[in-house]
Amino acid sequence: MGLISPELTSSESPNNALRSDDRVRGGSSRSSLSALSNNCALFEGHLDIETLGGAGFASQFQFATPRNEDSGSSGDNVWDLSAYEGVEVDVGEGDGKVYTLILKDEEMQDKRDDGREKAGISWEADFRANDSNTGGIGGEMVGKKIWVSWSALKATYRGKEKEDVGKFKPGEIRRIGFMMRSFFGTQQGDFRLELRSITARKHTSETVDKNGNVLQ
Repeated sequence: MGLISPELTSSESPNNALRSDDRVRGGSSRSSLSALSNNCALFEGHLDIETLGGAGFASQFQFATPRNEDSGSSGDNVWDLSAYEGVEVDVGEGDGKVYTLILKDEEMQDKRDDGREKAGISWEADFRANDSNTGGIGGEMVGKKIWVSWSALKATYRGKEKEDVGKFKPGEIRRIGFMMRSFFGTQQGDFRLELRSITARKHTSETVDKNGNVLQ
């Protein structure tokens, strides 16, 4: 079965990103998304869990259309991926930590009185990055492709799983992002993840193993 792979986001223009770190809740974590010379995107930062007593998160989101800086609106455009079965994340160099892929199919809500974005439903899937210190021959990273089907996404609200929220709408994806979180104090400190591409695809059992890794 042939794979259909329109590119979902462009690492050449990560300036259309929105940072969402735990600083909005009084934390001290930070993150950034930047373009590399090898045409990849770099998600990196520092996860602090001391300020919030064991909790912490840092994330970056990209919009389907340039947002209005004054209003915070994400615009009207969406990624219509209803013809596909999920997304394939091609990961380069990493640090061995667990990251979260986040998709949002809701319109961006009005901000709260304090200027913070109102919480909404997120659709998430966790994955472990390669460790550049141990992977490959001579420490070189060979990369890793991770398959996330729509059915594998879990609905969450404020980081907790949420039931009875309906089905994920792949035809109305407005934001896609990556998060580093503490998972109740199990990881912290500097993090670094190289993203080669994010691609909408159709997959079969012959192209993906039982752990969601894409077969070469």
